[in-house]
Order: sequence, then structure tokens, then C-alpha cells
Amino acid sequence: MAAELCAEVMADPELAGTCHDLTAVAAWAHHPLVASLRTRFCLVLPLPASEAYSDTWLALLDGEPRNAEQVKAMLPALQALAIHVGQLQELVYQQQQSAHLTQGREERLGKALHESESRLNLTEHTAGVGSWSVDINTGHIQHSDEYGSILGLGPGETVEDLAAMVLRYTPEWRTGIRQRLERCAQMGEAFDEEIQVQVPGASPKWVRTVGNAVRDAQGRIVRIQGAVQDISAQKQAQQETLRLAMRLTTTLASITEAFVTLDRQCCFTYLNQESERLLQKTTAELLGREVWHDFSDGLAQRLRTQLGVALKTNRRVELEDFFPTLGKWLEVRAYPFAEGLAVYFRDVTERRRSQEQLMLLETSVARLNDIVAIAEAGSGPEGEPRIVFVNDAFEKQTGYSRDEVLGQTPRILLELDPAMFKLLEKARGLRETRQARTELMIRRKNGASFWIELEVVSVQASAEEVTHWVAVGRDITQRKNAEDMIRHLAFYDPLTDLPNRQLLLDRLQKALSQSARSGQFGALMFIDLDNFKILNDTLGHHVGDQLLQQVAQRLTKSVRKTDTVARLGGDEFVVMVDDLSTDAAAAAGKLRTLAEKVLNVLREPFQIAGHQHFATPSIGATSFNGDQSDVSELLKQADLAMYQAKGLGRNTLCYFDPDMQASVSANAAVGAALRVGLREKQFVVHYQPQVDRQGAITGVEALVRWQHPEKGLVKPADFIPVAEDTGLILPLGMWVLETACEQLAAWASREQTAHLSIAVNVSVYQFRHPNFVDMVMAAIQRTGIRPHRLKLELTESLLADRMEITIQKMGMLKELGVTLSLDDFGVGYSSLSCLKRLPLDQLKIDKGFVADVLTDPNDAAISRAIIALAQSLSLQVVAEGVETQEARDFLAYLGCDQFQGHLFAPALPIETLDAFLRNPSPDMMPMVVG
Repeated sequence: MAAELCAEVMADPELAGTCHDLTAVAAWAHHPLVASLRTRFCLVLPLPASEAYSDTWLALLDGEPRNAEQVKAMLPALQALAIHVGQLQELVYQQQQSAHLTQGREERLGKALHESESRLNLTEHTAGVGSWSVDINTGHIQHSDEYGSILGLGPGETVEDLAAMVLRYTPEWRTGIRQRLERCAQMGEAFDEEIQVQVPGASPKWVRTVGNAVRDAQGRIVRIQGAVQDISAQKQAQQETLRLAMRLTTTLASITEAFVTLDRQCCFTYLNQESERLLQKTTAELLGREVWHDFSDGLAQRLRTQLGVALKTNRRVELEDFFPTLGKWLEVRAYPFAEGLAVYFRDVTERRRSQEQLMLLETSVARLNDIVAIAEAGSGPEGEPRIVFVNDAFEKQTGYSRDEVLGQTPRILLELDPAMFKLLEKARGLRETRQARTELMIRRKNGASFWIELEVVSVQASAEEVTHWVAVGRDITQRKNAEDMIRHLAFYDPLTDLPNRQLLLDRLQKALSQSARSGQFGALMFIDLDNFKILNDTLGHHVGDQLLQQVAQRLTKSVRKTDTVARLGGDEFVVMVDDLSTDAAAAAGKLRTLAEKVLNVLREPFQIAGHQHFATPSIGATSFNGDQSDVSELLKQADLAMYQAKGLGRNTLCYFDPDMQASVSANAAVGAALRVGLREKQFVVHYQPQVDRQGAITGVEALVRWQHPEKGLVKPADFIPVAEDTGLILPLGMWVLETACEQLAAWASREQTAHLSIAVNVSVYQFRHPNFVDMVMAAIQRTGIRPHRLKLELTESLLADRMEITIQKMGMLKELGVTLSLDDFGVGYSSLSCLKRLPLDQLKIDKGFVADVLTDPNDAAISRAIIALAQSLSLQVVAEGVETQEARDFLAYLGCDQFQGHLFAPALPIETLDAFLRNPSPDMMPMVVG
């Protein structure tokens, strides 16, 4: 069977006696030696013609294919072997035919035979092949020296029989080789196997074992013979190649970008998992197809052109384009190699969208070049990696040439120790994960630095051994700068560049934790500029901004570098100091010194727009020592102390007192109860009579009272300030106004009360409401009262600002017919320049002047001036808080028109007032107009 195959190979003129791969020849692919015994390589060499053998040859069959270079390398040894075999055959023939030769000739023949055997052994040794044969009758084995060398036999040691031969193989192969030897001896079946043999004192060795049967003239099997070939090196090379292929496949699969390879026709030959996801196709659907197969004509042409350039010039190409079928912008980077192209796809849709929306890039497309560096693991000093390769982008980005970095460690590029520490930390993680991604600051040759996003993967020679690291870096300096800017905007005030509330809260929380561990006291100072709004309204916001910037600079210079100065917004600043002392008294002393320093620094004049401006602060301070856990509570305490400083006249410093918190809590409770009281209608209106110089009752003032279900009757002073702070003064004031109007409507039907007026106090917050005039008009229209009987008492605080709006609203009320009175005149913001512009009907002298008008010359002088001023402006004057007859007479003497106070009557419920009107006191009487 083997002879038949070899004869056909020898006879084929195209093969010339050598077939590199038998499976590639269709006529022999199903031949038993090829299909069953896996024979792939055949080399046939003719033996020299002789007198005995005219047409003989030597054949070499193998299970592995050979290329031309391998055949060329082994051909001289095989040709020498063929010559020696031919000579041996000739010698044997001559020995058989020349029995009559002389003893000397026999010795020469033996010597020649010995020399031939020596040359045969040398040839076998050169080719790494050992031969053996077994006599069927005796079972005796003969083998060459090279056979013994391959099996590790010692000097003079031989294999005597088949059983000993079988034992030379490793246990798992013994049964199989025994069966093949038996079938070969019994049925003449040839075999060709790659199996392992045991070598004493060494690892098992892979050998190729070949055997076939030799028959006599009658066709009987007389012996079996064969050869063994040491293929351990070949096996190891195959395994290394397989492992390398697996590592390469794993490395490609681990790349987080979409990665594909194309052949030179730009057809897919490999796709990793990410590319399947990005291209929305499976590997089975894309393999063998052109990369532009499913794309539009324009896009396909651009891809074809660019990839063709890469293949033609052997240079990488990069492009970004919109892929309509995917609905995405993709960045395509193609790198040529021997078999085609390696292509990276990256989804840059979001980046493109960001670039278009923010217009932060100087060009319409920004391409980022990847830096690639390969380092040999553990080959540098102290076991650090040593750079063995860098690409062009590396040279361009870093400024270092290849000659300058090859053989160096990555340390050459790191700017600071923290960067090296970070890299070493990632390197420790690489030992387990074999890949890592991080961001590092890299130093250029000129000393400048830039940020890169670095991805590192390992190249492994084995499961435990890493031989190289492959690092791919991308310049992200622009992104990092943008992130820093965004982070700065998120945590710093854009006007003053001070930390904002978010960063202050973060630092304060850390300071509290540190204080709890160290026992050190810290403190907060809440700073508010006095009358800052007036500056903004009068000189403009740009001047106010300059003042805030200068205040920020002064505060920063007044404290330590470790302290925090923050701007919460508007004209509010906070200073946080820590590590004052572990002693409470010492810490309090340091805080007072610092707070007074800040107070004095801010009192100094500011130079703004060429003018000198004075700004005073109100400062609230509170301390902490780690016992507090709520930073918001600390800020609240400092804020309360600041408002306390405001209440003390501004331009001063106050420390937080727990009583402040109690007061705030009490006000919060009052506010909550007010809401309930409004909902459940717990409020009532009492009326205090107003009398003229003759004692006639001309009207009343409506005064609200809170009929609390538990506390009883609550006076306005106990809840009106809270109502103003919470905004509840609006619905409460409107209810009082409507109640007064309803009472006027009820009095209009009675002759005795038809001409009485009712005065209603109007809060600043109520008056400032945009719809206040409309609400007054609606109440008048709904109740049908005469408008001049409704008197609105306005406070002087309305004159502090927005004068034009105030005058406009008062004019609209005057047009409705409503009487207007200025309450508490003389204690607030009144000035002659604005008083003459107001459409007033009446002035009310504050009870603070009236109480001591007989004993305090100043109060008497003020009262006299107010009455004279009112008379000059044709305004009526009402004195409130009249308690004695002497005071009433003095005020009447000065020219006061009307009086109000306990001398006449307190504020009365409506039922009591009606009874009083029917039966007034001797000093006064209802006014009846005929």
C-alpha cells in the first residue's frame, strides 16, 4: 500500500518525487495511508542502480506537511542515506553471490558493511530518526544507535523484545502501541503515530513511531520494521504557537473599542465583541463581507477611498463620518499590516454633539492620536518595565525620539511622585487582571505636561508569565481642563472666586469630623454687609460687584491660609476656621480676636470707581468642637447671630446664644399656629374709638386680636412680626380690611353710626403686593361702603425705598376716595421732601412722643413740630396713646385735631363698642351729623 503510493509519487513528473501535502492532491486524499493513517508528506529518492537492484528507491512518509525550505534542509542527509542504503544493498547482494570469496575479501566486505552501518547511524543521528526491526519467528529486536539515543538507552543497553519496547512508552500510550504492533505483525497493517516515550531522568518525549510489515516471496510476514523520530521540539513549537494565538485573541477581545481586521480586499476576517455591538451585526453575518457592504453609496465610496489609501501607502488613516444605518458618528482608524488592515471603530456621537452644542473646539473636528508603547516586563532597574517600542504618535506627543526612550523605564515620562505611585498601584492590579485603564499626567521633553487616558494590557508567554505590557494612551488634556473648569464653576463663586455654599458645606463636614478626632475647636463667622441693597440700587450692580470682590480680598487676607472664606450669595460671606485650640476659653479668645480683626478690616473705606465708599458688616459667630454633626445647624446658628447683630444696629459682632435658637423655634411654632388660626378663623377685630376736640366720636381704629384656644386673647405685638416674616400678614391683613368694610356697611344702615370711619393698619408687605389696590377696590365694591369712611393707616417704613411706586399706589387709592393716614409719624423715614409729595389726609403722632409730652421737653417739641407741620400741609393730626386728661389738653392746646387712647376707651369687641356708642362716657359722645 505504501509502495504503491510512493511509486505514484515517483512517477508523477510534476511532483518530481516530492509531495509536500498529500491531502492537497484529490487523487490521494482518500488513500488509506492519507485518510486513515494521516500521512501528509511523501519524499521518494531513487537508490543508485546496481547489478542486483536496477529500480529501487528510499521513501520518507510523515504526518506533518513540509514546505520547500524544510525539504531543502533535510535533502542532503536523505540523499546520503539513500546512497548508503544502496551501497549496503549492493554489499549484501555481493555477499550472497560470492560465498566462494576468500577470507580476506570477506573481511573487506565486513569492513565495508561496518562502515556503511556507521554512515547510516550518522545519517540517522543527523536526521533525528532511529530505525528498528522485529523478527516474527524469534521476536528479537534489532535497532540502530539513534533509536537507543532517542529512547534514552545507556551505553550497551538495548531493547530485546516487543514487550520491552512497549514499556518504553508512557503508560497511557502502551495499550495503543501494543495493538498496532500486533496488527502489523499479524495482518501487515502499517501505522504512523505521534506518542510519548519515557526517558530515564528526563521529562517524557514526543516521538513519531512508524511501522510496516516485510513479507517473503510467498507473501508471509517475516518481520516488522520501522523508525522513531524525536518531534519534541516541533510539538513544543506547536503548543507555543497555539498559546500565542489564544493570548492574541484574548487581547483583541479585551480591547474596549470596536476592533476588526480586514483582508486586502477590505473584507472582514475578525471582529471582537464590541464591534458586533457597535455595528449591530454578528460575526457570522459580517465575515467575508466588504466593510462598506451595508452602507450608503457616499459613505461606502469614502471608506473605499480611505482604506485603499492605507493599503496602497502602508500608512494608517483616520476619519470620522456619519453612519446612517447605525444612526451614529463613528471614528475609524485603520492601521495596515501584512494581511490587510486593523481597524478601530469608536462611537463619537456624544462628542460630536457636545462639540456642536458648546462650540468649545477651535476646529470642526478634533482628532486624537493614540500613543502606543510596549515595555518588556521586569527587565529594567528594580524590576520595572523597560520600553522596547514606541510609535510615531509617542514621539510627536512627548517630544522624545525613539533612541531617547528605548531601554528606559516609564518613569522618564512621569511628572510627580503621586503619578508614579498611581502607575505602580495599577501595575500591581495588572498582575491579577492583566489589563487596566487610568489617567496620568505625562511630562514632555520640554518640561510641559499633558494628561493622557492610558489603557494597558499584558502579553503573556504562559498563564503565569507576563513578558510585555502594551500601553495605549490618548491625549485628554482638553477634556481634563474642561472638567477642572466645570469643577471650579461647581464649587467656586464666579464673581469672587471664593468657595461657594457646596464647597463650604463639604469642608465644614470634614472639619467637624477632624474636630471630633482631635478635640480642636473651630468656628464659623457669618458676615452680611449692611445696606448693600441701597448701594446696588443707587450706584448700580457693577459697583456692588466691585465692592463684593474687594470684601472677598480683604477677608482672604485677614485669615490663615488653612481657613476657608466662602460666599453664599448676594452680600453674605462665611469664614470657617479650625484648629483654634483644645481649650474652649482659649479658642473663644482666638475667635474674638479674629472676628474683631475682620470687623475692623471691613470698616476701612473702599475705593470703588474712583470714589470712597464705606461699608459696615454685621457678623454672627458660633463655635464647634465635633459634638455637632449637622453642618446646616451650624450655619443656622451663625446666621441667627448675624441677624442679632443686625437687630442691635448693625456694624457689630454677636455670638450665638441658645436663647436665639429658642426664640427662632418659638417664632416657628407661632407661625405654624398662625396658619391653623387663619384656617380655623380664630382671629377677631376690636375697635378703639377716636374722638375730636369736643369729645365726639368720629371713628374707630380696627385692631386685630388672636383668640387662641389655649392662650386666650393674644395681642398683635406677639404675632404680627411673625406674620410678616412668614408672609401670613397678607391673608390676615386682607381679612381685617374686609371685616372693617363689612362693619362700615352694617353701620351705614344706622343713623347714629352711619358717619363713623374705620382706620385699618396696612403692613408694608401688604401694601407692596402688586394687587393691593385691586383688592381694596374689590372689598369696597362688594360691601357698597362710602370709600372716604375707610381710612388706611400706612407706616413710615414705606418711605424707605421705591418712593415712586408708593406715591403711585397712594394716588390710586386716593382716586378711589379712600382716606390715607401716615401712622407713627416721626419715628421712621419721614422727610419734608417726600412728605409734601404724598396724597395724605392725616398724620398720627406716635404714642412714644405722647406718653412723656408733659415731662420730656424733647417729646413736647417734637409733638409741637408735627402739629405745626400738619397744619401747614392742611393735614389732620391724630394723637394716639393719650392716657391722661392733662396730655389731652396740652395736645389740644397745640392744635391736635383728634385723640385716641385709654383715656377715652380701650380697644373693644364690636358688641361692647355698639353698647358704648349707645351710652358713651361723660367725656365723649357719638358724633351725629344732621
